[in-house]
Amino acid sequence: MKVVVLMGGYGTRMRPHAWSRPKPVMQVAGNTVIGHILDRLAGVTTEEVILVVGYKGEQIERWVRDHYGHLDLRFVYQHEPLGQAHALWLCRDLLDGSDVLVSLGDIIIDADFDHIAVVTPGADAVFQTMEIDDPSHFGCLTVGSDGFIDRIVEKPKTGDYRLALAGSYWFADGRKLWATVDQTLSSGRQTNGEYYLADAFQLMLERGDRIGVQPIWAIVDVGSPGNRLAANHKLLAQADDRLLGGPSDDVTIIPPVFVHPSAVIEQSIIGPYTTIGPNVRVRRSIVADSIVDPGAVITDCVLRDSVIGANAVIAGAAQALIVGDDSRLTTADRQPPSISG
Repeated sequence: MKVVVLMGGYGTRMRPHAWSRPKPVMQVAGNTVIGHILDRLAGVTTEEVILVVGYKGEQIERWVRDHYGHLDLRFVYQHEPLGQAHALWLCRDLLDGSDVLVSLGDIIIDADFDHIAVVTPGADAVFQTMEIDDPSHFGCLTVGSDGFIDRIVEKPKTGDYRLALAGSYWFADGRKLWATVDQTLSSGRQTNGEYYLADAFQLMLERGDRIGVQPIWAIVDVGSPGNRLAANHKLLAQADDRLLGGPSDDVTIIPPVFVHPSAVIEQSIIGPYTTIGPNVRVRRSIVADSIVDPGAVITDCVLRDSVIGANAVIAGAAQALIVGDDSRLTTADRQPPSISG
């Protein structure tokens, strides 16, 4: 089975952090977003792993090659953000008659990926699904008595739908999938200038493809700073004690937390639900329900529900903050701390 992960978007909802880093390499609960995705796909990444990247894609490629170099990696660059279907269309030289799993790069799904290909015998495709209360924000579906999808509706306005597409899809024939996507692009059907997979799925239903379903176990969205904090909370709550780092004796840890071994923490309280990244320095501070990205320096702060960007320097703050990379924030009566001091 081949695996394709689509990560070509700009990540505009993740600003200010996305100004300097693409969303897939942002830290959450001790790993990056793409790291969490690849860990969950470990059982099916035995053949080619195709990563479609766009905005600042070289950062994604460098990080993945450094940390998952044991995989058979292929990188495809989507230079124009023309949507998910276009991103998949760019994989034309890599998709053949073997089966393929396609996953979106801004969600982390827990599911039985190892058995998705056999969950519905005779299926041309299997789409992972989740139960929802409000269908108006999702691509929704209904399943017929034969166990196959008979209708897909994008963001329905009625409340009659209780199943939604989770964002991960298995196809029995990669070349047939590409031909469907090619037909979608040739039709010129766009929404806000992008080609969507939902239109390709509709073509599959119209020609009579048998699409089964597989319920997922859990899902976390990391599409915005607020969602990233919620994902950090949820993933840390699921993790075990191996996520705990080793701060000094004058530090109080309230689990669950992740503290990178290279972080330096002094006279501080960390947690709960907090991620402290590599080379972070925290002194005389309280940090809870927050993410502190690599290289940040925090001194004399009380932070909660905060995302502190990489290499940011924060001093004397007592609030919830969303601070971009390389920022400096200090109270008016003090100088910001030296990074080298």
